[in-house]
Amino acid sequence: MDLLPGPTEDAAVARVRPLLDAHLGAVAWGRRLRDDEPVPPDVIARLSAAAGRAAGVTDATVVAVELGRTLAPIEVLTAMVAGAPAAAAVPHPAGGFTLFGPHDAAVVVVWGDEAVGLTDPPTTVDTRACLDPTTPMARATLTEGRALDGAAAARSRSILAGYLAGLARGAQDLAVEHAKTRVQFDRPIGANQAVKHALAECATRTEAAWATVLYGATALAEQHPEPHFWLAAAVRTATAAADANARTAIQVHGGRGYTLECPAHLYLARARLVTQLLGGADRIRAQLLGRRADGRDLRSGHDSPDAGRRLPRDR
Repeated sequence: MDLLPGPTEDAAVARVRPLLDAHLGAVAWGRRLRDDEPVPPDVIARLSAAAGRAAGVTDATVVAVELGRTLAPIEVLTAMVAGAPAAAAVPHPAGGFTLFGPHDAAVVVVWGDEAVGLTDPPTTVDTRACLDPTTPMARATLTEGRALDGAAAARSRSILAGYLAGLARGAQDLAVEHAKTRVQFDRPIGANQAVKHALAECATRTEAAWATVLYGATALAEQHPEPHFWLAAAVRTATAAADANARTAIQVHGGRGYTLECPAHLYLARARLVTQLLGGADRIRAQLLGRRADGRDLRSGHDSPDAGRRLPRDR
């Protein structure tokens, strides 16, 4: 099993990185938030086309890492699943769906408990405020769509795991840069041991997420005996890393970290949003244990001894 990105993966990243660095990233998002400037539609289209050329599991996953690092919009991420810029939706507990991304998208990627599917634009839309100020959200009614096959659905989850690993790296980079340039009492705050330790933990989580995500994608691509376990491990590790690193980035920035003039909070909001596409923390943890969130064993179809018992939430 070759665990290092090869020429195919490097070429896929090379297609998207110049566009991402030119138009997105923490500095660009800070400006866009300040000036209320959306990402131009032509940039979305070019990014979606470049990212969508990564057809394999491993190259798509490493491209998704770059998308997460630079906070690429949700419609670019879903373009890697749908083949064109698309909105994302998850079932709402009260009925209908919660829609993320452009309400007028031609395709919607639906992330359900048991499958991933594609459907037509929503028939009704009720706009709601989103935790992520850069992502439109709405309650929506959708028509019945078609489910992706097992391999395509697994690739889709690997892409989301890669995006989360990229969020972890982007949040870490933002925090490190601030710690190096923010001066208090005549020295950078990064000279303080408490800040050093927090950033060292960020780096550890980032590397763990990158390694696990790459292993999970490779296991899928090379038909490892237990690919879905390693995919579940990748999702769990990347989710935890993205959330924790984003919270650390906010803390390192101090009181400014959660204001609109600082992009640190965007990493946390986007991590929470993508986590919901994957079913939430309970379901992610349950899948790693080989169970559905309600306790039923995914491998045998029988109830596990813990069926019906609620899994603890992340702290």
